[in-house]
Amino acid sequence: MSEFEENESFTDHDDAGAIYNIEMPEIEVAENETNVVETVENEPKKFFSEVLDWASCLVYAVAAVLALNLFFFRSITVSGDSMNDTLTDKDLIIATNFMYTPHYGDIVIIQADKLRMQGSVLYGETIIKRVIATAGDTVRIDFDNGVVYRNGNAIEEDYIKEPVRDRFYGWVENNKEYKVPENCVFVMGDNRNRSNDSRNLSDVGFIDVNYIMGKALVRYAPFSKFKWL
Repeated sequence: MSEFEENESFTDHDDAGAIYNIEMPEIEVAENETNVVETVENEPKKFFSEVLDWASCLVYAVAAVLALNLFFFRSITVSGDSMNDTLTDKDLIIATNFMYTPHYGDIVIIQADKLRMQGSVLYGETIIKRVIATAGDTVRIDFDNGVVYRNGNAIEEDYIKEPVRDRFYGWVENNKEYKVPENCVFVMGDNRNRSNDSRNLSDVGFIDVNYIMGKALVRYAPFSKFKWL
């Protein structure tokens, strides 16, 4: 057997007579070709794996938003002018009912379809009002002077559009005290003379707290009117 066949190499001479050993590249080329094939085969698998990962993230994100909206936050569109100038028609607000207990001055969203509002165009919709008194408080309204009293003390109300004047049939009597029942609140709109609220004992009256969907936190649209409430 020749030296060339035994060692799988051959010798070469340069012009000066030096001898060089040159290795055959067949094995290295074969390995490189195998790696290329494996890379091409893995690329589709990697692509689909990344797509599934993104899809899973999207599903979890949507589920999280729905859970937050159902149990913690909700977006509400203001309808009408009963809360002017604090809130106006078509304003968008975010409200929460998480661990919520009504307090004086809170702006709350109420399930009107649970109220006695058959004589109102708001029947079956949500309404937005401000908490004036809670369970056990007494409320008295002086319609002559436009003053609201809670537990005998005049309420400072820098948020109202104008003093309360108008009173209609079936509403609370002038200067008569009313006690808020257990588990209820007394609410009024900031636009006192354009609001159908707890003063209307026959159609609205005292609000059961179970009908309160949450407290308004922020007005986020229109953006130029962004405001924490």
